[in-house]
This record gives sequence, C-alpha cells and structure tokens, in this order.
Amino acid sequence: MSFIERIKNAAAAEAAQPVDPWRLRLERVRGKVSDDNVERIATQAIFDFLEVAQGKRGAGACRRLSRLMRGLGWRPIRARGLNQRGLLEQIRGFARDRNGSPLS
Repeated sequence: MSFIERIKNAAAAEAAQPVDPWRLRLERVRGKVSDDNVERIATQAIFDFLEVAQGKRGAGACRRLSRLMRGLGWRPIRARGLNQRGLLEQIRGFARDRNGSPLS
C-alpha cells in the first residue's frame, strides 16, 4: 500500500467517525476576555450553554467536555476568587489565549 493510499484511507476513516453533538455547539462558545487577552469560561457556564441538567453533570460528562474543549484549543484551569457573596471560592473552567500563543 502506497503512502497516498494510506493517507486516503486514514482520511476516509476519520470522516466516517460520528461527530459528537456537543462539539458543534461548543465551537460557538465564547468566554469573557480579560485585560491579559485570555478568554476564560467556567465549566458550569458551559454546561448551562449545552443545557445539561444538574443531575447529569457528573464525572463522565466532565471528562467528555474536557476532551472536546481540549480539541478546540481550550486548556483547563482552576481559578480562585470571590463569589457574589464575598466568599473565597475555587472555580474550574477553561481558558485560551486570544493572541494564538499556547497557554501552559
């Protein structure tokens, strides 16, 4: 089998794979861009956008979301800050640099 045939077979196999329904909606997700030009969004805000019920936001859904978000160029983060009531809280979410440079 030649190199070109292997590339064609690989492309055909990739095209035959089903697309995750969440991926289409996640491509349109936009976070809040801060002064450092990094776009951030909380995991719970993404689940709200995807209309996932509270009872279905378990470990499996978080792993699925993380896999899809990484594929779209987002990186997982944990941020500490004050919530609306003034209490210190840790929030998990995703971030990506709007300049195109990778986040570590």
